[in-house]
Amino acid sequence: EALLAQQAQWQTQGRLAELERENLNARAQYERDQLMLQQYDQRVKALEGELAHIQNSLGQQITSKDDQIRALQEQVNTWRTKYESLAKLYSQLRHEHLDLLQKFKAVQLKAASAQEAIDKREKLEREIKTKNLELADMIRERDRALHDKDRLSGSNKDEVEKLKRELRMAQDRADNLERSKGNELSTMLAKYNREMSDLEEALRNKSRALEDSQSRMRDGNSDLEQLLRDKEVELEVYKAGMDEALVKLNDLEKNQGETDHALDGQIDALILSNLDKINAIIDSVLEAGVSRVDDALYELDSSMQAGNQNASPSFVLSQIEKASDSATEFATAFNSFIADGPNSTHKELIKAISVFAGAVADVCSNTKGLSRLATDDKKTDSLMNGARQSAESSIKFFRNLLSIRLEELDTDQKIDVVINRNHDVQMNLQKLNKLVEAFAPGFGRLTNNKGDLGDLVDSELSKAADAIAAAAARLAKLKNKPRDGYSTYELKVHDSILDAAMAITNAITRLIKAATVTQQEIVQAGRGSSSRTAFYKKNNRWTEGLISAAKAVASSTNTLIETSDGVISDRNSPEQLIVASN
Repeated sequence: EALLAQQAQWQTQGRLAELERENLNARAQYERDQLMLQQYDQRVKALEGELAHIQNSLGQQITSKDDQIRALQEQVNTWRTKYESLAKLYSQLRHEHLDLLQKFKAVQLKAASAQEAIDKREKLEREIKTKNLELADMIRERDRALHDKDRLSGSNKDEVEKLKRELRMAQDRADNLERSKGNELSTMLAKYNREMSDLEEALRNKSRALEDSQSRMRDGNSDLEQLLRDKEVELEVYKAGMDEALVKLNDLEKNQGETDHALDGQIDALILSNLDKINAIIDSVLEAGVSRVDDALYELDSSMQAGNQNASPSFVLSQIEKASDSATEFATAFNSFIADGPNSTHKELIKAISVFAGAVADVCSNTKGLSRLATDDKKTDSLMNGARQSAESSIKFFRNLLSIRLEELDTDQKIDVVINRNHDVQMNLQKLNKLVEAFAPGFGRLTNNKGDLGDLVDSELSKAADAIAAAAARLAKLKNKPRDGYSTYELKVHDSILDAAMAITNAITRLIKAATVTQQEIVQAGRGSSSRTAFYKKNNRWTEGLISAAKAVASSTNTLIETSDGVISDRNSPEQLIVASN
């Protein structure tokens, strides 16, 4: 019994020791748990501090981004206004520059002609002075001959030779003056006539003086009578020389007219030669355009060429529109080239030909690539035929404008040819446009709408505005919801999300209003005398884009509000809100 009692005591002591060890272990585990909890509390406080800092920085970033968005919108509006004013100013300056170029050319021509006239006048004045000196010499020779009979015969011969030399010199100078004007020759001839009249008057006076002397000296010696006869012969020779000079001057005047006529003919020939060269250049560029479209037709019919396999219906429609616009620009440039005649410039025309040929080639390549979307061979053939007809009408357009085709037509007929060929190209491009529209899903529904398209557009914009207003009201309700179950940090996050969503909604509201006013201005400026419905049907792609954009804005705004509500209610994640805001 004592042994049993002792064993029981040992067992009890061992159990107590084991319990003490367990108690110590539990106490140590408790201390470790307390230390762990303290660390967790410190980590939570640090995370709360980081979240508060992130919240503050996020609010600042949102505020700065809103300011940046407003500043960028203001800059965009400012730059748009500047661009429009600069575009108007550029157009005005371009017209003024062209006018000034024309005026400058005219002033250059006038200055050249004026300088030429001044040079001719100065040269003529020098010739007249020379003639006056020569006439003075002749008068001095005549007076000297009256006082020196012995030297008269020799001096007469010398004088005749001198007159001949002077006439030859006058002929040489007259050859150099072939380009002088008729009025200048008339002035010189009148001056010579006046001098001739003066000489004849002087001769008559001398004759009367001689007759008087003869009557007084009738009884004088025979030597004086012989001297008088010699003087009369001399005067007759002078008179004959002057008559011959007048005849030659008249011949020079006639030759001057013939020379002016020949000069005009040479100028006309030079202008025609330059015009032929310009026409040859334009013909070569037109042939190059024909060659390029021919190559595009070959690739269109070739089984080895697949076209642009990435072409979409909308892209092909844009290429067709580009080809239509370039055809119109080419027709306008060619009509200007025809109307201006020899004064025309061919730079813009060559550029328009190249752009038009390239646009038609792009239409052929992209249309062939689009044929992969055709569901049957019939649609493929109709699409290919439409592209082929457009290319063939473009080739016909180029070839009908060659100079050999237009040389026998007048200006109005040439312009009619350009207009008719452009009309054919536009009609074929419109047919191709309708065929391509069939490949675009939902495209062209507006053009088939029987109602008022203007009311439809206004209705879609109004619906978008109503959707935005409803979204704003929903945001206000979300902001006024009870918040008893949220912590301070969660309330700050929720308020930041709602404020950001509200700012985006207000910006979209202003955008819808501005878009409504802008599209009304565009319609008013672009429709001319046609109705709003006609304008929207004519620009159906733009109209469909406007309506689609209005629907997309309304749908995206609703998605943003629903996602914001889901984030606040813990139904959505912040990542989904980021995606919805973008």
